[in-house]
Amino acid sequence: MKFEDSKAERFRRLTAVFSVLVTLYYLYWRGTETLNPNAIVLAWALYGAEIFAALVTFLFYFTVWKPVSRSSKEPLIGKTVDIFIPTLDEELNILRKTLLACNNIKYPHRTVVLDDGDRPGVRSLCEELKITYLARPEHDNAKAGNLNYGLEHSEAEFIGIFDADHVPLPHFIDALIGYFEDEKLAFAQAPQEFYNIDSFQHRVDHKKKYVWAEQNLFYSIIQPGRDHWNAAYFVGSCALMRRKALDNIGGFGVKSVTEDMLTSVKLHAKGWNSVYHNEHLAYGIAAETLLPFHIQRVRWGLGGWQVFFKSNPLFIRGLSFSQRICYLASLIYPFEGFQKLVFYAIPPITLFTGILPMRAMDINYLLHFVPYYALSLFAFNEMGRGFGGVLMLEEFSMGKFATYIKTLGVFLMPKRFRRFKVTPKGVSSLAPYRLIAPQVTVIIVSLIAIVWALVQLVFQLRSDEFIIAVNSLWALYNTGLGIAIVQYARQKLFQRRSDFRIPDSVPVLYRIADDINLRLAVANNLTKEGLSLLSVGMIPEEKPLELEIVLPNSMIKVSGSSIHAEKVTSGKIELCRSGFTFTDVSVEKQDMLSRYLYESAVVKFLKEYSTRYETYVEKSFSKPREYKKRANRTLAYLPVLIPEKEGGSSFGVIKDISSSGYLLASQRSFEVDEDITVATVLGSKTVSIKGRIARVFSNESDDYPLFLTGIDLSESQPEDVDHIISIAEKAENLLKL
Repeated sequence: MKFEDSKAERFRRLTAVFSVLVTLYYLYWRGTETLNPNAIVLAWALYGAEIFAALVTFLFYFTVWKPVSRSSKEPLIGKTVDIFIPTLDEELNILRKTLLACNNIKYPHRTVVLDDGDRPGVRSLCEELKITYLARPEHDNAKAGNLNYGLEHSEAEFIGIFDADHVPLPHFIDALIGYFEDEKLAFAQAPQEFYNIDSFQHRVDHKKKYVWAEQNLFYSIIQPGRDHWNAAYFVGSCALMRRKALDNIGGFGVKSVTEDMLTSVKLHAKGWNSVYHNEHLAYGIAAETLLPFHIQRVRWGLGGWQVFFKSNPLFIRGLSFSQRICYLASLIYPFEGFQKLVFYAIPPITLFTGILPMRAMDINYLLHFVPYYALSLFAFNEMGRGFGGVLMLEEFSMGKFATYIKTLGVFLMPKRFRRFKVTPKGVSSLAPYRLIAPQVTVIIVSLIAIVWALVQLVFQLRSDEFIIAVNSLWALYNTGLGIAIVQYARQKLFQRRSDFRIPDSVPVLYRIADDINLRLAVANNLTKEGLSLLSVGMIPEEKPLELEIVLPNSMIKVSGSSIHAEKVTSGKIELCRSGFTFTDVSVEKQDMLSRYLYESAVVKFLKEYSTRYETYVEKSFSKPREYKKRANRTLAYLPVLIPEKEGGSSFGVIKDISSSGYLLASQRSFEVDEDITVATVLGSKTVSIKGRIARVFSNESDDYPLFLTGIDLSESQPEDVDHIISIAEKAENLLKL
């Protein structure tokens, strides 16, 4: 997203300023007019929680005041680069994907695995892939100590760092190293992006092609905002760092388990600069289920406490005022656990006891609270530039509040009782139900309190109807948040599939055993172990098949068998969607698939999803656009044969189709206004359709060139088009199963 100094930007900043003024007035009024002297602990607990909420909001406005958009600079030539991959106990299949991708990075470099688990399997993997293996004799200071050991065995000018599950794209170094023409630049940070959008921290609307992720706000707005203040910080992965800068501060910071933030603080305090390059240059695995999500947040919270109390940026010499403010905003988030506990506890306490934390809850209170709260929500949403999603953020706050409270206890424990835990990824881990016990408690206590107060009201034991109504609504809101997060958490207590199936549209030739005929179908998702195939005609289950997966510039032959199938019919056409597992795939072929999946397929499918929504201010200030009504598109995933200029034909896929046009995925490039005729393959028959090229979108992968082509259909063959659309409608139903 480009952050231009437009009228919309200026207006949203004005809105934020107005929101700050209204909030300050509200807090002044609350502190001078409403605190209940007869319930002083309750009164100050709620007032303190409101002050904390205001502080967080003000810091957010400051941080994202003017986000920066950057474009890559011409790469520096002839620099020496080492890529560090620190690992402890991650699964070898996850580490292998990352190492394969590191070997494919185009800029000259050396890849170094820093194995803190002393695992023979990792050593063997490195020997196989011709990667440098290092294992230190002592294992103190967790990841920071491991990285510092790597620095002791490296002479490179620049250090790239990836977590074991983050798979880099080939142009990673080329995209970042040009920034280092600034001799004072310590590091260039790219966002962490996650491809498994079925994880605990994602919410997806497949129909609208919209995905919300808990960390989107940080990587899409907060980091670009911090970049404006020269305060973007290193996040432990997907970064390129100057060795000289690290040497200047004595290496990576070791006084916190979040060594990334501490290292950033030390670098900025020494006068070094940072850059945030907002382009997805690597793809990792988000915490799939509740347990790894909880483990990850405990580590982050513990690290936040450690930096806050041991290396607080407010008191470190060398930082600018704006850098101190930005770091403060990133350090106080564990306090949110206590703030939310107050917000969840106040309504039940009031409903059970009738004791208010304020002198009166009446119309006068609502006349002050409602405008302040509504304006705060509006301003926050606008300053989030469409990446916020207040309700979703509140839902996740409900999910994390007890975890953040726990982190303070972990911080206060003696160091010898704390053990560094890597976030488990790519494994089937069952989360204990106790992880959702705090949220269930909020739900039960809130509902019981509402019933209790209503019963007292019915039997005329109380007469504070207005107070009961307001607090009941508040308790119901908290209950709704609790139910939402518990319901989703229950679905994510266990990960049934070890690997996320990556959506794609790949032509596949298949031959059933004892049959000499090759048939053409489309794989609509892929992993290294299997795929989902959409075909015309049933494929028998448990019967061996030979498959030829047609990738751009390559073809991979594998053996497999169908493990499940669903079918639908469209007239005389029988459509089948089959799940395949590969039964005979060499390591070499798996590596070829891995490279394609994470260098091309992941990039393609994530580009189809939007991660933001258009805000009210953007809609109001944007120029009215004339929309040409587009015919409804139906998902198709039907294979086609495309004639080549030199003779013969190539394979392609109709991804979606309407009565006026279709979207074609193919390896062939076209010119706009070029005429084209493709043959849609329907089992043993083909249906040819004519059209004209309207637009062409190319995939950015050099090694896996693929073109998405928008084609306007000819009006001369409506019956053939209607026939294909009727089949596509049935195919779409199968794809949604």
